[in-house]
Amino acid sequence: MTGIARFDRDAPLEDMRAALRDVGILIVERLVPDDVMDRIEGEIAPDLAAKEPGGGKFFGFRCKRLGGAVGRSQTFAHQLADPILLGLADALLLENCKTYQLQISSILQVWNGGELQPLHRDVGVYEPYVERRPGGPEIMVSLMWAMTDFTAENGATRLVPGSHLWDNERKATSREEVQAVMPRGSLAIWRGAILHGMGVNRTDTPRTGLVGGFSAGWLRQEENQYLVCPPEKAQHLPERVQQLLGYKAHSPILGWVEDRDSELLLRAGNRDDDNEAYDDQNLQY
Repeated sequence: MTGIARFDRDAPLEDMRAALRDVGILIVERLVPDDVMDRIEGEIAPDLAAKEPGGGKFFGFRCKRLGGAVGRSQTFAHQLADPILLGLADALLLENCKTYQLQISSILQVWNGGELQPLHRDVGVYEPYVERRPGGPEIMVSLMWAMTDFTAENGATRLVPGSHLWDNERKATSREEVQAVMPRGSLAIWRGAILHGMGVNRTDTPRTGLVGGFSAGWLRQEENQYLVCPPEKAQHLPERVQQLLGYKAHSPILGWVEDRDSELLLRAGNRDDDNEAYDDQNLQY
C-alpha cells in the first residue's frame, strides 16, 4: 500500500507536484505558522462555539460544520494565496482550464463518538454532468488545513492513495485507507478524484480542520463565494484572493461584466479591451 508523501515547506516544489500527480495526495507539514493559526481560530471561535455537534449520517452525527470560512476569517482567506498551494494547484488544474476558483471553504470540527464518513470523491458533485475518466485531467483539487493536530485517535481524514486511477465501481478496503496524520498548521492536498472520508474521534478533545478546494473556472462553484464573501468584504483581500473567489472571468469572457476588468471584476475595465478579447476568441457579436 502506498502511503501519503510528506514534505516541509522548503522542499522542492517539483517533488511535491510529482507526488500529487502520481499518488494523488501529499501533506505539507506546518505550512501555516502557529501564530497565524491562532488568529484564524480567534476569528471563527464565536461562530463555532454557537453550533452544536450534529451533521447527519454523512458527517457522522458528531460534527460541527460552518460554511463560508473565507467570509468568517480574513486571515484564512489570505492563506489561499500561499505560493506553494498555488504552485501545486497550477500543476494539476491548468491543463484543463484557463484559471481556477475557490470551490468551497468550511470549518469542520469532529467530536467524540459518531460514525465513519462514507468514502467519496469530491468531483462527485458534478456527476453525471461531468464524466470522470480514471487518470484523466482533474477539475478539482481538495484541501484540508489542520487547525488542531490530526491523529489516528482523533479521527484524522482517511484517504485512499491512487484511487484517482480507479473506475467508479471499485470499492476500497480498510487496508487501502491511510489517515492524514499531521501536526497543527499542516495542509493535506489531494486530487478531487481521490476517495476520502472523516474518521471517528475517539478522544475527549475535538479535532478541527479547515476544508477548501479549487475547481476549474468554467464550473459552477459548489459554494456561492459571491454571497460568502461579497464585494464589500472581498475588496479588502489581496487581488489574487479576489480572483480565486471568482472575481475573475474565465478565458477571459466567461463571466465577464461590462465596464469591468476581466482579470479582476472588482476593478473598472476598458470596453475597448473587452472588444479585443472578443476578437481574440473569434466570436461573432
